[in-house]
Amino acid sequence: MKKNTAIFIIVTGALAITACSREGSQSVARSRPAAQYSPNFDPGKIARGAKIFEENCAQCHGPQAQGHPDWQTPSDGSFTAAPPLDGSGNEHKRSKSELLNVIRNGVRKNGLEVMPAWQGRLSNQDLEDAVTWFQSLWPPEVYKEWNTVNSANPSREAKP
Repeated sequence: MKKNTAIFIIVTGALAITACSREGSQSVARSRPAAQYSPNFDPGKIARGAKIFEENCAQCHGPQAQGHPDWQTPSDGSFTAAPPLDGSGNEHKRSKSELLNVIRNGVRKNGLEVMPAWQGRLSNQDLEDAVTWFQSLWPPEVYKEWNTVNSANPSREAKP
């Protein structure tokens, strides 16, 4: 009887540890149903992009690219809240070249810089890796839609 109890405790503990470690990884990468589209990103690009994002972008866009909570609230012009880049905002409505151009050239509103230009401070590869990282956070259905639109029309115009 004691041997069965010990085995039960060990198995239960192992299952609990496994469940906790899965829960932790899903909180960062989101829980995704297995049957949905899953893009295949280069793990090296994701790792480099995560580091670049953390060092240069997270202070405004949040550590998980979740953006500022008030990103959709109109501003009086004194403050612009950074939008999310995790697939919950509007970034997926832009082509990859549009995303890269915004990062390279920054954003100005009413003559004021609301996002710095990263051209000359980060390499093209750094920019590509940062975009790959935040795209890896997008829900599969968002990435699938983005990829379908961009594959069908790679030279499409920017959406407002």
